[in-house]
Amino acid sequence: MAKSGGSSWGRGPGLLLLVLLVLLAGIVTGAFALVYGVAHPPRDRSTLEPSDLLLQTEDAVFQASDGTPLSGWFVKGGPGWPVILLCHDLGGARSSLLNSAAALNRAGYPLLLFDFRGHGLSGGNGSSLGISERLDLLAGVEYLRTRHDIDASRFGAWGIGMGAYAATLAAAEEKAIVALVLDSLYPDVGSEIDRRLKETIPPALHAALPIIRLVYDPYFSFKTAKLSPARLMPELAGRNVLFIASTEPPDRYNEARSLYATLPEASGGDKNFLELKASVVTGLYAEDKKKYDQAIVQFFSTYLPRGSRPGSASQKKIQVLER
Repeated sequence: MAKSGGSSWGRGPGLLLLVLLVLLAGIVTGAFALVYGVAHPPRDRSTLEPSDLLLQTEDAVFQASDGTPLSGWFVKGGPGWPVILLCHDLGGARSSLLNSAAALNRAGYPLLLFDFRGHGLSGGNGSSLGISERLDLLAGVEYLRTRHDIDASRFGAWGIGMGAYAATLAAAEEKAIVALVLDSLYPDVGSEIDRRLKETIPPALHAALPIIRLVYDPYFSFKTAKLSPARLMPELAGRNVLFIASTEPPDRYNEARSLYATLPEASGGDKNFLELKASVVTGLYAEDKKKYDQAIVQFFSTYLPRGSRPGSASQKKIQVLER
């Protein structure tokens, strides 16, 4: 009897298929590793404390609805004032917002600064670039509702990058967030991962991005399309929103302008756009930083004043534009 030629995996088409499967597995593994690297930045261990800026604070410890423990500071302001929640970018921490917090606090606002999950002193491992972080911001709102020294009927939020993304998603669920400052907001998680990968991988590998994108949805549990500002912007109709974007790089600027255009005009809410040569994401210094903080204080003073509601006849729409 003739001997068998062995397993089909060792011959012709079988061997080719095996090689292709191994190659595919390597590509998928490499793609997941790249996305993992973006979603797991080193924790910011900055040592700047509120007392360094003469801010009176209390430690704020609360928990997201999925059980993630969160750590923050409640900055005391005027009694009965509405609170503004400050939301840092991917890889940042609450301490990175203290300088701008001081400007808002001088205007009278109590504030909540906290570390998102996987950042600073909060629990959790890694980031979803704003998707799960919305739960952290919503938990902050619930924590604030337990206090009796603030106006807990309405809130403001100021977010940068990932913080702006989380604030947009949270506001779509929480109607009490009535005024938002969104600095360097990106339309979806995929576009931000693309941008960050282009900054880290060699230019020769940029052509592989379409393949790498195939793992974005499964990595983030297929929530990237459903939970995106590009899709949820109509939910913010009737809210007061200030978009901030720098003219460089142009892709960020164009994304912000597109989102600004997507937000519907509605009674009771205004949309504003602040155009700068730089933003907190791209770098602000000296006089530019002062103008930036002044614009944020002006916005909240107009749309989240003490003792009245947004949309009153006494309020005037502002359109701030700085080239």
